[in-house]
Amino acid sequence: MARLKKQWSATEAIALAAEIKKTLSVSHRQAKGLIDGRCVWVNEVIIQKHGHRLIPGQTLRVDYDPERVYELIPTRSKIDATPFETLFEDKHLLFVNKPAGLLTVPSDSPHDASLADRISDHYRLRGFRRFELYIVHRLDKFTSGVLVFAKTPEGLHGLKKLFNLHKIQRIYKAILVGELPENSGTLRDQLMEQAKTLRMKVIKGKTPTMGVKEAITHYRVIERLPGHTVLEIRLETGRRNQIRVQFADRGYPLLGDQVYGQESPLIDRQALHAELLGFTHPVTGQQITVQSKSPYDMNRVLELLRNQRRLHRAETGIQGDVGIYKPHITDAQKKKRVNRMKKFNERTALRPSTNSTHTRPRRPIRKETVQIKENRTTQPLKSSPNVRVWKKKT
Repeated sequence: MARLKKQWSATEAIALAAEIKKTLSVSHRQAKGLIDGRCVWVNEVIIQKHGHRLIPGQTLRVDYDPERVYELIPTRSKIDATPFETLFEDKHLLFVNKPAGLLTVPSDSPHDASLADRISDHYRLRGFRRFELYIVHRLDKFTSGVLVFAKTPEGLHGLKKLFNLHKIQRIYKAILVGELPENSGTLRDQLMEQAKTLRMKVIKGKTPTMGVKEAITHYRVIERLPGHTVLEIRLETGRRNQIRVQFADRGYPLLGDQVYGQESPLIDRQALHAELLGFTHPVTGQQITVQSKSPYDMNRVLELLRNQRRLHRAETGIQGDVGIYKPHITDAQKKKRVNRMKKFNERTALRPSTNSTHTRPRRPIRKETVQIKENRTTQPLKSSPNVRVWKKKT
């Protein structure tokens, strides 16, 4: 990287790394490297956090000399850097809540921490000398949510079989950029990894036979916000970057996705969270469903967008539920509703009217019953000679 020395004022409330990338025209990795090397000042204070939220008017200064050797910020210990939350655990399986910004498995870089290392070191410190952790599936680095590991070979082989047979219930929550017209649907695509960029892409037309995998994604809209759509997504197949690639290919990328979309001042990662993971236990046979609450950053984005909607409705004078939810109903769906209504009207027409003079024949009253009622008014039920009539026959 060439010599960099610049000072300016922030105009937007965005992350520090995103501001450096935009102003200095550097890559996102280089922007983070400048922060790690202590080359960035905000109001004459060195900032060491990539996602530091700027305030409009703050003074930024970057001073980088390529001839100088910079010492990177020392990383915290592997145990305390990113604590993990255990959601469910037994002899064979371990469910954890993966935070955003943490790799699932170790990488080649010694500075990149991983969730698998955190868990292994944690159990060794607890006295497990031969603790084994088996990787079953992964979540992207900047995706949060439920993740399951196997602790025994039996659990590993059972989980692999369930994943291969698509007998896993996986539900995600995502925020898209743009207003998706459909309320629900299914995406079926052929995905392939690009050799140069290692990015996934959708193959259209005639698909080659090498390296192509089918991706099936089911979705439904759970909330519509200004310029954004909140989805509940259920995966049938688990391809790499499946959700991000399929929706970006249709023009609705995930909010904050810097690979398949663009950066956002609302969030410094893709707005994707694994909410639920459920399946039949491969060893015990019990049904297990583990859920994870939505993270703070996604809840904050939703609250900001909801406030924008409230302000827009107040300024325009919209009242009631007008404009909040506009379902897209096809002609086939309308026809089904009409036919269903016709059948309901036909059934109700066969019922006797309440204004009709027709009366139901009344059941004849037995003398014993009358005698019991009369006796109840004069003496206790225990001394009535007709109590036997009311007893069940055995």
